Amino acid sequence: GLDAAVLYPTLGILWEAELADAELSQAYTRAYNRWVADFCRDAKGRLIPIAHLSLGDPDAAAKELERAVKDGCRGAFVVPFTHTHKAHGDPVHDPVYAKACELDVPIAIHPAFEPFELRSPRFENGHRLSLLSSVTAGEGVRQAFTTFFDFATFDRFPKLKLVLLECGAGWIGYWLDRLDGVATATYLGGRAPLKMKPSDYFRRQVWVSGDPDERTLPAMMKNYGADRFFWASDYPHPDCLWPESGPILDQNLAALSPSVRAKIVHDNVAKLYGIG
Repeated sequence: GLDAAVLYPTLGILWEAELADAELSQAYTRAYNRWVADFCRDAKGRLIPIAHLSLGDPDAAAKELERAVKDGCRGAFVVPFTHTHKAHGDPVHDPVYAKACELDVPIAIHPAFEPFELRSPRFENGHRLSLLSSVTAGEGVRQAFTTFFDFATFDRFPKLKLVLLECGAGWIGYWLDRLDGVATATYLGGRAPLKMKPSDYFRRQVWVSGDPDERTLPAMMKNYGADRFFWASDYPHPDCLWPESGPILDQNLAALSPSVRAKIVHDNVAKLYGIG
C-alpha cells in the first residue's frame, strides 16, 4: 500500500557512537552511501536512498554529500552527537549546510546509539529502564536542533532544509513556545542573535516526522503549518506498528480535511525530497 519509501539506515546509527576516528568514519559513510544508492537503483523510484554523513570532518562530509547526491541520494542525515563536541549549529559545520543548500537537498538529524559518555547517569542502569529510554531516545535530536538557534544557523542559511526524524512531533509545540518566549522576552534570549522568532524559522525551514499513533499531530499542524509534518513508519524496527500504521494514522487524522491529510501522508515528503 506504499507508493514509495525514503530509506534511513539502521546500520549507520549503530557504529558511529563507538568510532571517534574521523577518517575511518568518512570511509564508512562512503561505503554505505555507495551501497544504498546501488540497492535502490533498480526500484523504479519507489525506494529513495538517503546518505549518511559524519560531522567529524565537515569538509569531507560536504564532499561526500555532493558525491552521494550525484549518485542518486536525495538528502543526508547526521547523528545527534559529534565526537568533536561541536554543536550541530556551530559554524564549523557550515561547509555541510552550504553544500546542502547548493544541491537543494535536506539534512536530517536522526537518533542513534549514544557514546557512553553522553548517556545520562541520573539513575542506576538508566539505559535499561525501557520506557524511560523510549521517551528520551529523541532527546539528542531535540538538543542538536536547538543549537541551530543558539548559533543563528538559519540566518546564515535561509534556504537550508532541516528534518527532525524518529523523535515524535508532539513535543515541538512546547519546544517552540519555550524558545519563542526566551528569545523574545528575556535577557538570555537576547544573547542568541536571531532575526526572527524560532517558530518562524521552523515554519520556513524545518520538517518533523510524527508517529502514526500521535494524537497531537492535528494540533501541531494547525499551529505550525500543515506543510511542516509527515509520518514515518519506522519499519522494520521492533516498535514499528506496520501494517497497522495506516488505519491508526487514518483514525488520528480523521478530523482533518482531505487536502491536509494528503500533505502528511504524501505531499510534504514528495515535495521535500523531489519525488515525482
